[in-house]
Amino acid sequence: MTALPTAPSSPPSLGRDIRVMGLVGAAHWASHFFHLVLPSVFLLLKDEFGVSYAALGLLTTVLYGSSGIAQTAAGFLVDRFGARRILLSGLTLLSVATLACGLVASYWMLLPLSILAGIGNSVFHPADLSILTAKVSTHRLGRGYATHALCGNLGWAAAPIFMIGIAQAWDWRVAVICAGLIGLAIVAAFMIWGADLADEPTTTTDHDQVGMGKLSENIAMLFFSAIFSS
Repeated sequence: MTALPTAPSSPPSLGRDIRVMGLVGAAHWASHFFHLVLPSVFLLLKDEFGVSYAALGLLTTVLYGSSGIAQTAAGFLVDRFGARRILLSGLTLLSVATLACGLVASYWMLLPLSILAGIGNSVFHPADLSILTAKVSTHRLGRGYATHALCGNLGWAAAPIFMIGIAQAWDWRVAVICAGLIGLAIVAAFMIWGADLADEPTTTTDHDQVGMGKLSENIAMLFFSAIFSS
């Protein structure tokens, strides 16, 4: 029997596109916001823990470093398990790690938390752009990417204002904990209003597995070559 032709699916509505751009933009806002949560209160951290500015700068270094190293793996995870799932996992990790920074008893506890925050931060670009490309209608995709970039810059602008304001009203620990709670609130909003943004995980073929294995092997070779040649 000949299969009946299926009706073409209707393009996404303006309202749905705005919702997708808003949710993804909020996640990207949070990513950039968290970049400056600790740097905004470095003066207070210096007095609290009695460390140098170089030691405080190391926190930002390990955050960006771990984020950059993990970003390639995040792209593979997005392809394998779906962008929404990885985005929410990364944002949750970033938010919880940041919140925990407000509970530490010593400077050295901030270092592993900064590494965890960087790993959480690594998911945003591969996951955000994947969701926008798949879920926003083609003729609005440029506006979707522009909104994504704008929200990130607004996150950078908001962090010092928020952190310094809360720290002056209470203290830096309350400010850091509140920042983490903002991230978790965005996760909740994404789960409530973005449930339909989930994609089916991509089935990894044998060819894909060979390609990923070769890439991992090449990365490992470059890593060890850099170590032993230094």
